[in-house]
Amino acid sequence: MALIKTSGIVLRTTKYGETSLIVTLLTRDFGKVSAIANGVRTKKSRLLAGLQLFAYSEIVMYKAKQKNGLYHLDEMNVLESFSGVRGALDKMAYATYFAEVANGALSEDSPDDEVLSLVLNTLYMVDRGLSDYEKIKTVFEWRLSAVLGYAPSVKICSGCQSKDVFGLALYDGTVFCEACAKDKQGSVARLSEGMCRIIEYITLAEGKKIFSFDANENTIKYLSQVSEAYISAQLDREFKTLDYLKKVRALG
Repeated sequence: MALIKTSGIVLRTTKYGETSLIVTLLTRDFGKVSAIANGVRTKKSRLLAGLQLFAYSEIVMYKAKQKNGLYHLDEMNVLESFSGVRGALDKMAYATYFAEVANGALSEDSPDDEVLSLVLNTLYMVDRGLSDYEKIKTVFEWRLSAVLGYAPSVKICSGCQSKDVFGLALYDGTVFCEACAKDKQGSVARLSEGMCRIIEYITLAEGKKIFSFDANENTIKYLSQVSEAYISAQLDREFKTLDYLKKVRALG
C-alpha cells in the first residue's frame, strides 16, 4: 500500500455509511478522483479542515485493494481554505455552481492542470471579491469550454467565411452571418462584434489575464447567459446549482 502525495481541491462531499464521507477531489496529479474519509463524522479528525468545500490542500492518500476503487485519505494540509466563499450566500452560490460544472466536465483519473488552475483562480476572485461575480462566471464558463476543446471560433462565418458574424449555434459551437442564419437549426445566441472579441480574448488570454478586460454591465450579463447555455449544451447536461444561483441573484 503505497502513499500518494498530491494537492487538490474539494468539489463535493457525500455522506457514506454512518461515520464517513465520500469526497470528490480535483487534484493536480490525478485529475478528478473519489476518495473516502473514514470516521470523520463521529469524532474530531485531523482531516476536518481539509474536508471543507473548496478547501485546497496538500493531500496524502492511498488506494487499497478493494472493489470500490476509492482512494483513502490519510492526511490533508490546507493551503487555501477560501473561507470567505463559505461566509457569504452569494459567493457560496457561485462557488457551488463552479464546482458542479467542473465536476460534471471531467472524467475520473484524467489529469488537467489547466482546469485546476482555472478553478483555483476563479475561487480566488470570488473569495476576495476582486471582480463582478457575473463577469467571473462568464470568464469561467468560456475558458472552461476552451480548455475542454469546445471554444467557438468567432472570427468568421462557418458557412460563407464572411467576417460579419451574427450568431452562435449553442450545440455545435459554430458561428455564422445573418444570411447563413436562415438555414441554421437549433438554439442560437446573437452576438455583437464586441462580444465576439471578448469571447476570443477569454479563450486565448494567458493565465490570470483572462479577467483583464472591460465591458459594460449589460454586455457581461448577456454574455453570462450565453456562456451558461453554451457550456450546458456542449456538456449535454443541466446543473442543479444554477437554479439555486438564480434564486440567490434574484434576492439582489
